[in-house]
Parts: sequence; C-alpha cells; structure tokens
Amino acid sequence: MGDNVHVDVLILGAGPAGLMAAAWMAQTGVQTLLVEQRPYGTQNGRADGLESRTLEILDSFGLADKIWAEANHTVEIALWSESDAGILQREGISANTEPGWSRFYESTLGQGRVEEHLLNFIQSNRHINIRQATIPTSLEIDYNTVEDHGSYPIRVQLDKAAPTAFPGRGNARPSSDPSTPSSESSMALNSDDSAIGGMGTVVKAKYLVGCDGAHSWLRKQLGVGLEGESSGHHWGVLDIVPITNFPDIRKRFIVKSKFGTLMMVPRERRLVRVYVELSPTTSAQYTEQPNPTIIMNQVSGIMQPYVMKTNHIDWYTTYKVGQRLCPKVSFHNRIFLAGDAIHTHSPKAGQGMNVSMQDTYNLGWKLASVIYGASPPDILDTYAQERLPIAQRLLQLDQRICRGMCRIEGSDLVPRGNFDEDHKRAIREENTSASGLTATYQPNQLISPAAETEDAKGASFVSKPHLAETIKLGARIPSQLVLSQSDSQAYHLQQIFRSTGQWNLIIFGGNISKTEQMARVHHQADALSNPESYFQQLNKASAVRGGVGSVRVYLVHSADRNSIDIFSLPAIFRPLCDDGGIDYSRVLVDNKSYHHPGGGELYKTFGIHPEGCMVLLRPDQHVAFLSSMDDIHGLQGFLSTCTCL
Repeated sequence: MGDNVHVDVLILGAGPAGLMAAAWMAQTGVQTLLVEQRPYGTQNGRADGLESRTLEILDSFGLADKIWAEANHTVEIALWSESDAGILQREGISANTEPGWSRFYESTLGQGRVEEHLLNFIQSNRHINIRQATIPTSLEIDYNTVEDHGSYPIRVQLDKAAPTAFPGRGNARPSSDPSTPSSESSMALNSDDSAIGGMGTVVKAKYLVGCDGAHSWLRKQLGVGLEGESSGHHWGVLDIVPITNFPDIRKRFIVKSKFGTLMMVPRERRLVRVYVELSPTTSAQYTEQPNPTIIMNQVSGIMQPYVMKTNHIDWYTTYKVGQRLCPKVSFHNRIFLAGDAIHTHSPKAGQGMNVSMQDTYNLGWKLASVIYGASPPDILDTYAQERLPIAQRLLQLDQRICRGMCRIEGSDLVPRGNFDEDHKRAIREENTSASGLTATYQPNQLISPAAETEDAKGASFVSKPHLAETIKLGARIPSQLVLSQSDSQAYHLQQIFRSTGQWNLIIFGGNISKTEQMARVHHQADALSNPESYFQQLNKASAVRGGVGSVRVYLVHSADRNSIDIFSLPAIFRPLCDDGGIDYSRVLVDNKSYHHPGGGELYKTFGIHPEGCMVLLRPDQHVAFLSSMDDIHGLQGFLSTCTCL
C-alpha cells in the first residue's frame, strides 16, 4: 500500500510547459509535486527555437543570460528559389527578428539544455518535489468540495513507470562527440524518494496541471480530445553538422526548388536543424526502413548544385503535418491543460516550446495568487480566455506557413520553386507578432476595459490608453532603455520586473523638474501612502504571503537626472529594505546613457502625455490598467476586483 500525499499543485509532465509551471511554484513557495514518466530529461532533438518573449520570461527568473550565452543567435533569414532558368538563387536576406522590439531575438538551443536550466532553478527550492519514472494511473474528483478552494478535491494515484531504454538519436546510439555537454547525454531528473514511497501512492491536490504532451493521459481521463486533422504531407527532421559550400549555411534559410522544399536553422555547436519535405515515395521508403540517409539524400537533391553532406547526424525523425487544438483547457478551475496537451502543429513556425512555456507562465502566477488568498479563485477563468485565442492564432499561422512550404498535389496555386506573397507575409508575422511580443489579452477580470469602448459600458473604472499611445492594454510592457536615478546604470525596462508574484505600478511622472509635475507626483504618492487606502492595506496583507499579490511602485521620469535629488522625492519611491538601507531601484529616468545607445527615447516611443500617467502591470508584465496619475479611485477599484485583502 502506498502513501497519501497532500500538495497544493500536482503537475504532470516535466517538459517545457511543466517546468515553467514548476518555476512559478518554486519562486512563490507553493508546495508542488512534479511527475514525469521518463527516467531522464530530454536527450536530443525535439524543440530548439527560443523566441524573444520566451527569453524575456526566462530572464524574469534570472535564467536568460546563461541560456543566451549558450544558444546560437539567429540574426538573418535568406529565401532561395529557382530562377527562370531553373537555377537555385537567393531572393534576398533580411533580419530574422524585427529589430528593436526586445533586447533578445530568436535563438536556438536544444530543448534538453533549456529544460536543464529550468530544472536547476526549480531544484534549488525545497517546496518542489520531482518524481521521474512515475505515471498517473487513476483520477478522481470530489465534486462536493470542488467549489471550496481550500480543499483537496483531486485524487491521483501514481505508480512507477515501466523501465525505458536510454534514448539514442533517432535510431542511432547517443553521440560520443566530445563537444556535447555531458549533461545533455546523461541528465536525469534529480528527485527525492522521501515524499513518495512504493507503488499506489495517492496524491491529494488542490490543483492539477496537465503538461503531459500531445498524447496527454490527463486529457483522455477528462474525456476531451484534439480537434483538427493531419494532412498527407510528410517531413523529415535532422540535426547534422553539415559539410557544404552553401554560402548561407549559418543563416536561417528556406529553399524552394522543383526538387522540393526545405528549411535549415543554425544551432549551437556547429549543428543545423533541417526540416525537409519528403515525397510520398521517400516517405514510404523511410517507413519501411527508418534510416537518416534516406532523409539526407532528399536534402542533397533539393540543395543541388550546392554540396550538402554530413558525417555527423545528431538526431533524426519524421512527422506528418497537421494542426489540432483542444477546445477546453480548464475544468472547474481546478484542472488545467497546457502546452502540447492542447495544441499540436508543425515545427515550422518555431513556436511549440515557446507557446507551451508561455501557457504555464500565464497560469502559474494565477494559481499561486489563489493558493495564497491574494486573488479570488475566479481569476482562473482568465487562463482559458487568454490562452485559447493565442493557440488558435498559432494554428492559423502554421497552416499558412505549411501551405507555402508543402507540395499541393494537383494545384497550380503555389508554383514549385517560388514564394507566394502570403507565405512571405506569414514568415514576417512569425518573426514579429507570433514571437509572443505582441500577444495581447482582451479585457477581462485582469485587464481593465478602455474608455469609450463597448467593454467599458457599465464599468466603474476604465483605462485611458490615449495617455500612452503605444502601450497596449493586455500586452506585455514594451522594453526601452532606462537609467537608474541613483547611479545612472542602464537597464532595459523588461529587466526591472522580476517574476515574483508581485504586481508592478509604474508612475510615468513626466518632467518632474517642472513644479506642476513634481506636485502631481507628490499628490499621487500621498494618496498611495495613506494607511487607510486599499493600496496600503493590500500590501500589508500581502506581506504575510511572501509578497505574492503585493504592488511594487516605480517612478520613471523624463527630467534631466542631474537636476533631481532622489531625497526630494516621496518616500514611497525610496522604501527601506529589511536591513534598514534604502532601495534605490525604484526611481528610473528616461535619459541618454554614457555607454549604451537607445537611452532617452522612452517617453517619445511610448507616446506618453506631458502630464504623465500610471501603468499597472500584472505579475506576468502584461498591462492591466492605464490611467492618469490622479485616478487613484480607478486604480484601487480595479485592484479590488482581482486581489484580496
């Protein structure tokens, strides 16, 4: 007979989505069990693209610098097609990611390495227990207590998984390449057997998060499936060290010729990832005898007259193109699906690992807030409201990219060997709006409606987006260079707001060297500092929750830094730390930097009104409320709907 274990959150699956959910739980101190069927981490292959927004998210946990240093940065994309004479030629080269949107841009690093960085972060926290080689075998829900969010209505029985052979690269043995990090070929999920002992362990949980992949066990237990269909198009995937005379081999490039279509993406350690269209004959040949040489021969044929060979195949597989979506992702606000458990698509858009992590980044802070009593349980409704539209748009984009990349039998709509305009537009969207930087959530309990819109009718508080024209409600706060008032050190705005479970209120005070603007800042600070205000009561209540649900206040002004004495500013912008010293990080200035380009442009770029404004960010850095500096009533009214004292 096994043990009975109580946890706040049970997570099924230690892939990118599950590890991101666990990262939130580790950061906020929520008692969590993470269960993984595999006895080891991802060894090779699988997802490898990291988009700008994903890197910003990882940065908010302090992980991006290490990953960024290890990854290959994909700076350019080249398109190759056939000339009128039937010769392969380059159509053009452009930036692979829209410049200026983030301090990061698209990069590639093996999924296993990304997982390992997340795992190291999670394992440093004593609130997270990880069980590998473990599977769920039964699910029970107590519907009598499911509405009581202090209860444990979920019962999941766990058993040891059947032994699994150590995976190779495709059908090959693990590489002995000395440049391969040892952790990539032998990493196991480090766990403690003390919490779960023996067979038949029953876990009682408040919340259950299914990050268990496209063949999700949890989704099947809930009786829901993926909707959509697969096409007849087969593609091969290879990770190789190329031997070639092709000039753009270290760029991302797409080749369309009469022999077929392929895309290559440069990776770390001289590797490239190859996606190649397989003809029906080639696909049938591979099915009969899975051999990477069959895929490689197709690559060589498409790349002619250029040489494309390899002596090192790191990993290989094939897949059938398709887009499928689970229409329901939340059950009783107790059970949630995320990542590949709710959306599957081709890897051509490079979004799989990214959107999966962004799913649970959206969900994790909400779970922590409800568990701590910092927010009411109904904020969990917003997970489906916000993430399902993102998944739907991803699948639509993937369909457009696949239409441009795949052979359409019997159709002359897309001539072989050429790029149509919709395909080019889809590629541009993939590198801009689809990167996660422009993901915008619609008004809901956690996003205030804008004034003079249909959503604002009957609302007791509204946002006023005209005060900051390029800051979008529901979107992540754009990143611009700012300086510290105290020492002129430069930061990108996105670096300031860490993922801690706290909200952040930015006061854009304008040119506070002007008397009237400084008076506005002092007036607002007095209102926020009033001990009887909802704002102060909320922060006092959140202090016993480790800060989850509290609101940190920042001032970003546009006056000449040297004309402002930090001690002339209200005390709320220079709070005392636990050791009695002053926190100098709360006052930032939009001035040019001595050493970094791009400073002094924030107010202009954001289109901030001369009288300033205030912007409230959720714990995931998305804009929740935007109004004038004196609209304290509106701010506190909004906070009272999505936070608890």
